[in-house]
Amino acid sequence: MRHIILVCLMLLGWHASQAINTIAIDAPPAVLENSITRITLTDVSALLTQACNCTVQYGTTGDVVLKLPAIDTTRANQPNRFSKNFTQYPYLQYPDHDYTWRASASGSGIVMTLETPSYQGIAFGLYGLLQEHLGFKFYHPKETIIPKLITWPLPKDFSWEAKARFDKKGFHLHTMHPLELTQQLLNHEFEGGIAEVNEYLDWLVRNGQNYFEFNLLEGISRKYWPAYAQQFVDYGKSRGIIMGVDVSLHMLQQNAYKLYEGFPKSWRPKQKQIDRNLDWLMAIGWDVVNMEFSSTEFSEGNVTKKEQQRLHITDVITNKYGAKLMGRKHVVKKDNMMVGANQENGYAMSEQEKQLDANRGILIHTVMFYTATEESAPVYGNENLKHMMDELNKEIKQRETWYYPESAYWITFDNSIPMYLLPYLGGRLDDIDTMAKHGVPGHVTFSSGWEWGYWTIDWSIARWSWDHTYGEKTAKHNPTEYLEELFGDKIGEYFAKQHRLHEAYLKRDNLMQYMVGMNITDEVASEQLNLPFHPRPRWMYRYLRYKADQLTLDSVRIEGVRPLLNFHDKSMALTQEYSPFFAAVKDSALSRLLGELVLALDITALRAQHRSLTIEGLLQKREAELNGGIKPKKAAAPFLIDAEAVRLNGIKIVEQVEGHYRYPVWLLARRHWSHTVYYFGYLYTTSNLHFWLREEKQVSNDRYGPFYRNIWHIFRTVGVVD
Repeated sequence: MRHIILVCLMLLGWHASQAINTIAIDAPPAVLENSITRITLTDVSALLTQACNCTVQYGTTGDVVLKLPAIDTTRANQPNRFSKNFTQYPYLQYPDHDYTWRASASGSGIVMTLETPSYQGIAFGLYGLLQEHLGFKFYHPKETIIPKLITWPLPKDFSWEAKARFDKKGFHLHTMHPLELTQQLLNHEFEGGIAEVNEYLDWLVRNGQNYFEFNLLEGISRKYWPAYAQQFVDYGKSRGIIMGVDVSLHMLQQNAYKLYEGFPKSWRPKQKQIDRNLDWLMAIGWDVVNMEFSSTEFSEGNVTKKEQQRLHITDVITNKYGAKLMGRKHVVKKDNMMVGANQENGYAMSEQEKQLDANRGILIHTVMFYTATEESAPVYGNENLKHMMDELNKEIKQRETWYYPESAYWITFDNSIPMYLLPYLGGRLDDIDTMAKHGVPGHVTFSSGWEWGYWTIDWSIARWSWDHTYGEKTAKHNPTEYLEELFGDKIGEYFAKQHRLHEAYLKRDNLMQYMVGMNITDEVASEQLNLPFHPRPRWMYRYLRYKADQLTLDSVRIEGVRPLLNFHDKSMALTQEYSPFFAAVKDSALSRLLGELVLALDITALRAQHRSLTIEGLLQKREAELNGGIKPKKAAAPFLIDAEAVRLNGIKIVEQVEGHYRYPVWLLARRHWSHTVYYFGYLYTTSNLHFWLREEKQVSNDRYGPFYRNIWHIFRTVGVVD
């Protein structure tokens, strides 16, 4: 839609191609001195020089002049347009940063005038101009598409307004998992680590983002890590980014950094430990501390004691360090809690404590590709996630509230299988629209890896956090618009059709219950430990093998096996139909990107085919026992042979895609020591299609328990051992 509006403007307005020999940047001295704009101008100048192969200089004369405003710092530091809606409680201030570009003719050249009230707005305005209108694509921290700017592409009467949909917008890197930047953030000895973290911070600003956080884990060097972290924290702040860190009060899971340890690890009183650790942590200069107050996602603990500790921590972080304390609301309902579900909150706050507690913000968390408003989201024991929307509407009245969705869910749902799940695009856009309509001031995305196409999700989310208005028309968004922007209308049509196919089969018809890999909790016998994280099949595989009747077997074929095959066939048919258009892409960088995404969609289709074959093999075994005659193992054999062939085809795709990983393969997809509880990269299970092979062997060997071919160190993950 944005492109159609721009074309119409060009047709209606006078537009002759302006040759580019010189681009001048007309900037007031204070803009050249401020770190936010100084770093941006250095970067933008280099990008433009590379694109136009021309002279980019500071001054007032050129074929194109980018005229930047003087900033009134007094005005910039006033409460912004978002905070004016939330005067009833303390609000984390950030300067207004909407911006407008207006073009005008000047002699034989063009003057592009930027209007914005802050240095942050200048930075976002410059990068916005490059990405939204000059052909630059900041799609990945390590890769950028740089156009050839021979002539200036915008008309001389061009006008465009960009308006932030959220005050705070950015990403949480879930470094409890061994992701691209986990080691670089946590290991002070990682070679080139600071440069790679800063590279990601650059990507955030280039895409109009102003918030960053990650999980701090136990095991970092208390002596050397703070000075290491100080470098990227200072750099992020110099770029206008709000820098956050995620810690826990006493979380047992996944090696989370704890503000206190219990007996026998520590004899010190809890409050002394908390104060000592906060002094150590806050010396680095964090703007936000996102704190987990529960010991696990499924436990609530002693509510009264937790409230008292939370008030103390709020006081210290707010009044001693001048930072913002945030906490997250998990998707687990109280009824599904393992511990603390029946405890009433018997702690009555005084009025003074209520005022203090209002300083604490909250992040409303949702998981996977499900939205906060749709009818079906079968995750974490829920029918849907509408209760999270209810929580948001309640909390936003009493504290600063941000939305906190996911762009990937590692472990067993998406890139670890691997699957490139396009419903993430539709889900995230739908939630962004919802949250913007509700006036939610913050949107922080929980990110779990960028390979196998997941960079497209984070990149789209970042760009959807802005509205663009031309004249009186605000451009409308759609889930696959940036894929269309990259590859053109016809290939964009391919991704749109694949998106609709994924939405229909994987989400609406819930084929995800078969596509996911099984968690340990899915296969454990204990009802108390049989926690439902992701969508589950109606009948577990052990039941189908030993107890199912013929009616049940037929039902599994109708709702599982056949739809899986239909999904595979339709997806692969789409790829075949559009392959001539893929071949017509001549640009080598675009061709490689397109090939990567098509292979990711192909392996998603193969996953469905493989799953249909292993499930059918299982059903054949049970049927053989019910009907007599052929032996169960022999009945399953043809399907398992076909499943193996599909898996081997999948391995070939994996090997091809691994050759284009942006970070070292050993870091992402091989075994190695890690600060996390997982001693391998987040794509290790992808490298050998672990879950695919495990499912074949389960059916072949009749092994359906959680410890069969298990790669997770269970006791380390849940915090029983270090």
